[in-house]
Amino acid sequence: MPRERKPRIWVRLDCRGTLSGSINYLFLDEKENDKFLRETSSLACQAIWIKMIAYSEICGGRAGFIEDNNAKGLPHGYIAQELHCPLELFENVLNIMAEDGAVKINGTGSIQLVNFKHYQFSEYDRQKVYRQKEGEGKQTFEEYIDAIKPNYSDLDVDKELDKFKLWWSEGKKELKRPKSAFRNWLDKARVIKNEREAKSRDRQPKSQYGHMVQK
Repeated sequence: MPRERKPRIWVRLDCRGTLSGSINYLFLDEKENDKFLRETSSLACQAIWIKMIAYSEICGGRAGFIEDNNAKGLPHGYIAQELHCPLELFENVLNIMAEDGAVKINGTGSIQLVNFKHYQFSEYDRQKVYRQKEGEGKQTFEEYIDAIKPNYSDLDVDKELDKFKLWWSEGKKELKRPKSAFRNWLDKARVIKNEREAKSRDRQPKSQYGHMVQK
């Protein structure tokens, strides 16, 4: 399954949310009487949640999902191993975040971090879709060739294209503007063709009645 984008080696953390958001009380076990154990357990769960955010960036085919490359869920024991935490702790975090609506588990077992795109996608990512739509009207090199063929009906454009590609593939030449370069190539090919035809006509023997043509 192709990935939506190239996985990053980092993730963004919402400073305000991390320091004072709901994550700070969601994992508190009110049944635990010992304050130290209660807060330590909460911090451990917070660490697992942050690791889940990082893991969802690099695994599977979709950013923000914990899954395999076929969009199917991974065994929870395997995920816990990847996060370097006990399975019971991972299951606890998963259940709490699912109840809070921060996580969804679909029919194939994939774990989706619901707000991943909202927090993780940069302004560049959000504008990428619009940039792609704006570029849909631009001609590809192949489309450009088809468009100019009628203007060079006196040439074998496909044959010239083969020679053009071969010439640019040899050596260390760098092709920066392929459309302009190919059009210049065709213009030169036309000049060479016309010069050859003119020389060929000059070499043809004149008619025996040529001297009778009145100038």
